[in-house]
Amino acid sequence: MSNKLSSVIYQYRHYKADQVLTHTQLNETIAYFEDQDRLTRMALFGVGILHGLQIELDESSEATQLIIRQGVGITTDGDLILLHQALTETQPKEKNIGIDQLTFTHFRGYEDENARYSPYFFPEDGQVPLWEMCQESDENAQPLDSLPDWQDKILLAYLECYPKPQDICGGINCDNQGEEQVTRLRILMMNEGDVEQLVSHDPLFLRKRQIDDVVSALSPLQLLKVVHQESNTSSRLQIDRLYRDAILDGNTIADLQSGIQAILSEFEFLFEDIPFVTALKEDLDALLDAVFNFEQDTVYQYNQYRYLLAKDLVGTYNALIAELKIFNSWPNPEIAAFPKHLLLGKIADTSYRHAFFPSPSLGSGIQQLELINSLLKKTYYLLVSFGISGGEGLRIIPNGNSSSNSRLPSIPFFYQNSQGLTTHWRFKGNPLIFRYDIGSNPLLMEYSGMDSYWIGGHLGTDGEQTYQSLLSMVKQFGLEFKVYHFDLSATDGKLKKFMQSHPSCISMGGVAKSGTYILLSHQNQVFGDLSLSYRVVDEISQSGHTHVKVAACSYPWISTLKYLNNLSRSLKGSRRSTGVQPDFYRLVVRDYEINGQPMISGPVTLDIPLENIFNRRMHAITESLNERFPKGLVFDYDESLKRFLITRPFDDEFTISFADTTLNINSPVYTYTQDGMEKTDQTFRLDAIRFEEKRLYRESTYMQLQNEFAPANKDDDYGAYKGKWQEWYSLIERLKTDARFTGTNNPPRIPQSYEDLPASLRRIIGPMRNELTRTGVAHQLYLTGDWVNGSWASIEMIDDYKNTSNTNDLIFRFLNLRSKLHEKKQATKASLFVVLTNESDRTQIENLMEPWTDKADIYIEGPQIRGRRRIIDGITEKLRL
Repeated sequence: MSNKLSSVIYQYRHYKADQVLTHTQLNETIAYFEDQDRLTRMALFGVGILHGLQIELDESSEATQLIIRQGVGITTDGDLILLHQALTETQPKEKNIGIDQLTFTHFRGYEDENARYSPYFFPEDGQVPLWEMCQESDENAQPLDSLPDWQDKILLAYLECYPKPQDICGGINCDNQGEEQVTRLRILMMNEGDVEQLVSHDPLFLRKRQIDDVVSALSPLQLLKVVHQESNTSSRLQIDRLYRDAILDGNTIADLQSGIQAILSEFEFLFEDIPFVTALKEDLDALLDAVFNFEQDTVYQYNQYRYLLAKDLVGTYNALIAELKIFNSWPNPEIAAFPKHLLLGKIADTSYRHAFFPSPSLGSGIQQLELINSLLKKTYYLLVSFGISGGEGLRIIPNGNSSSNSRLPSIPFFYQNSQGLTTHWRFKGNPLIFRYDIGSNPLLMEYSGMDSYWIGGHLGTDGEQTYQSLLSMVKQFGLEFKVYHFDLSATDGKLKKFMQSHPSCISMGGVAKSGTYILLSHQNQVFGDLSLSYRVVDEISQSGHTHVKVAACSYPWISTLKYLNNLSRSLKGSRRSTGVQPDFYRLVVRDYEINGQPMISGPVTLDIPLENIFNRRMHAITESLNERFPKGLVFDYDESLKRFLITRPFDDEFTISFADTTLNINSPVYTYTQDGMEKTDQTFRLDAIRFEEKRLYRESTYMQLQNEFAPANKDDDYGAYKGKWQEWYSLIERLKTDARFTGTNNPPRIPQSYEDLPASLRRIIGPMRNELTRTGVAHQLYLTGDWVNGSWASIEMIDDYKNTSNTNDLIFRFLNLRSKLHEKKQATKASLFVVLTNESDRTQIENLMEPWTDKADIYIEGPQIRGRRRIIDGITEKLRL
């Protein structure tokens, strides 16, 4: 039997009136339209099992029934397969497809004598064993249960096609002249080994199996989470190692490396650019080693941005795996794959079942293939484009994960300008680029789907100047995030306190919309950044007046009003005849401290538009100072006195220095303090400086006092035992459930009876208890103290564990900490209470117990008289002996 599409007719004849037709002309016409019909199914619809044709087993009746549900499938020869059954004996050629299922209870052997489906059923000379599902009334039918292991065999729908031999014509007519083409649907069973040779001719099935096998072995990757705390974020190297360890400890890069190599090796048939795949396969290890090189442990390596690169690589890799898992479309399927059969699988097992391979015209097969290739190329360009550099200046660009905006997600600053990365950053997208052309600032445009910002161009710059620039850009462009700046070389502990209050800081190369951006510097040089997903709110309460004293001091300003007037009016009148005409009043803050606490890490420049100076004079300057330093001194200007005002808490000391560099960068520096004012080194003796005392209460002041001075984790030993007592009580609790004190054969850590006590303690208490009994004095004997609260140490414990090599053992740690905290190395002394029924017996018992006082702490207590509360009544942890 040959496949119909193994040779295709592309022409047919156009007939004329009364033309005598030959069999060749008629057959060509039929063949042409049949070929087009088959090609349409295979090339434009797809091949395989589209739906249905599931196999079920019904064992509820007497005879086991195999059920095959109705469905649709297309072979690679373009045959459409549906389940059907014969109508009547008078219409044997017509079939009924309006059925829900076919049910079989019997089988029979099958010989493919007519069609000889080769090489599928005939790998060599003979046919492989085949069994046909049939009805009980069919010839040679046998019950299914009589076939050994029939449920382990694989079922297939086979379209038996062959030309029926011609009958001999009669003498009068020959109506049956012409070759009848027979097509019968048979449900067959095969052994698994024979099916393997069947699918060896089926590249579609083998490719699908290959994808499933390889992808099932590839798991999505995940980076270890980095948690910033005050203890691991106090220096640049600590932060650097934090991200390095997160990358290395998770073994993510090694798994990524092996996974990509597996994809390159196993899925080469999916990739379009074979030279690129070959080069990537050879260079991948070197590319990863070049980027994730952590050999220099003492040099800051910007590892937080390597971590972000790893995050992008992992995300791309996981997307690649996801696409490979659902990929099931190949254009132009091989005609010889399964031309006349469909594998249905076996009961409760679909490993030998044809999937449906849709044509690219129906689905997204071609686009899916392009996406797979694009993701692979993105992996390469991520590695070759990564790099930390400056020169572009501080920039902020919108970012987001919205699929509705082709410009987002955008490319962050830690990737160099690369056409390859731009092309494959987002599949069929046109992303925003950090290195945009001057004049194309994306902050001037509105972008749907934006949820964050990339911030770059800050690394290695002046910390205070960058902080000031960020504040200016936030205000200028109406951005929705807040900015903080911390310098790690400062000793004020501000970053530590910030981390304690906000432990969810992360590195993302920018900041979330409505979040908080944290600029990090060392010795005023920016080295990194962190962010919070929420906006930090500084609480300020406007409560009523009370006893907190506030002082307001007035000084002359460094510039005269006449100078400010002339400077600002130059915008409206004549321009300067010499030099550059300024557009801004430039004020440099050289130094700023409150109570010895630096408020800036370096000089800060305020550029105040002369237009503002023209309209508001000194108030434009004081407002700029207050906006720039919202957590410091309060600056104002007194119009009546024509003086500069500084308001502060009454007893605070401050220093702030200004220089006006609008026209001359070498202008003198003026320094203001609570005691006066200096010009460079010359002291101004100001008899007009006035200090006004005000009594105010601000809730935020006391909140700050609580935050700054409330003791935390203190103890009476100046911190020498910080955390030790917590560990001590933890060890006591853990010993109660230790295996050495639980179970039927071990005495409990908290003794419940005399027999639960260690032998060394019983040797002390036993004779004492016997002596008391022999006196005949009415009494009760109690054991209290460490022996009944679980903090005891027996002679046996000390001898067994004093020389142990396992320093992590609970008992060893308990004994070691007991020695440090309590300075006790000997066994716990017994603490005993002898409670008398009659007070008159006290003297006798005291004399009796006197010889034992060196071995135990003995307390003698009389009876309860007139409701008197005894010591023993207040002790909850006690054991009656």
